Amino acid sequence: MLGVDTHSSVAYQAFTFLLAAVLLSLMAAKSFSPRLTVSRALPRFGTAGEPLPYIVLVRNTGAAALRDIILTERLADPAPPYEEFRLAGSPGGAAPHWMDRLTGGDRWRRLISARTAGSAASAALPDLPPGGSGEVSLTLLPSRRGVIRLQAVSASRPDPLGLARAERLAESPASIIVLPRRYPVPRLSLPGGRKYQQGGVALASSVGESMEFSTLRDYKPGDPPRRIHWKSFARTGKLIVKENHDEYFVRHALALDTFTVPGGNAVFEEAVSVTASFACTVLTQESLLDLLFVGAEAYRFTAGRGLGGAERMLEILAAVQPCADKPFEELSRSVALRHRLVSGCILVLLAWDEERRALVRRLRSLGVPLQTFLVLDPSSGSALPGPDEGVRVLETGRIAEGLANL
Repeated sequence: MLGVDTHSSVAYQAFTFLLAAVLLSLMAAKSFSPRLTVSRALPRFGTAGEPLPYIVLVRNTGAAALRDIILTERLADPAPPYEEFRLAGSPGGAAPHWMDRLTGGDRWRRLISARTAGSAASAALPDLPPGGSGEVSLTLLPSRRGVIRLQAVSASRPDPLGLARAERLAESPASIIVLPRRYPVPRLSLPGGRKYQQGGVALASSVGESMEFSTLRDYKPGDPPRRIHWKSFARTGKLIVKENHDEYFVRHALALDTFTVPGGNAVFEEAVSVTASFACTVLTQESLLDLLFVGAEAYRFTAGRGLGGAERMLEILAAVQPCADKPFEELSRSVALRHRLVSGCILVLLAWDEERRALVRRLRSLGVPLQTFLVLDPSSGSALPGPDEGVRVLETGRIAEGLANL
């Protein structure tokens, strides 16, 4: 625009020179067509908020050497589907601004931010001759729990003038499960003793105690092989199995409140992290742990020695989502139905209302030892439990400090 009048200005000369340089750079970038294959050595799990290093193996399958190549991980497109974008509201349920109603810019940025699984750093690839191979260490930083989907590895290099960067994608879909963030938790002195587990013979063999030998009887189809009395078999030639008295062992329940309030996603994520922290701690104390929560239905997962460990429990928590179409009574009923089996219960709640109070009172009236934790945003003005209600409050932003003081 400054060089329109070529008689009174020489700006058109600079424009012509720069335009030619840019065109030459773009033409040089178009000629960049490396032939390479990539494969990743990915870990099975990552953790939200913690760097995740891994190795990318690169092979030059072309006839030209690869030099000055930068590798970057490309994640799956976080753009939401149209229906999700159309139904998205403002934070906290407030009415959207008129500009957002017109353009949807705020909603789009908020959804993109919420759906972005993480960020990836770039790294330089060592020079590779034709047919040569090399490896590069890349690092992902997962921003949230769930699944990170990797789409491709980008190979790029600048053109000779340094004005444009040529890029080619090596498609290589993969995924990583990102576990919830965990906080250090002191060893808890969980109340409650051993409880009788009806039909718990298989469990008692690894985590409990079978009180004493009862009798011998003939083998029946379906009896586990470990109960065969081999000495009797050697003596009589018939399969004989052992019977024991009732089995007793320690079993705890860990109940997660998934019934969020509008704008409570950050609190919910912290509650999942608190639950994951307790899951790892309880499962180091030689007991069974029942994880209870409500999603599409009421779920229960049992872990402990012989039934899978904390890794399986964390994998489940990586996928748990808020429940919006069921009443809180679903969780209350699921926890109360197990009161005869569990030695104690840990509750992780998102609010302190009459329904939650009723659940705590109900469990105490049933004689279930309780540890109750309320996760909340201190700026939300949520109701707080009284000092005599036995509920520990964990504030977002100070979760680690609250757990360290247990």
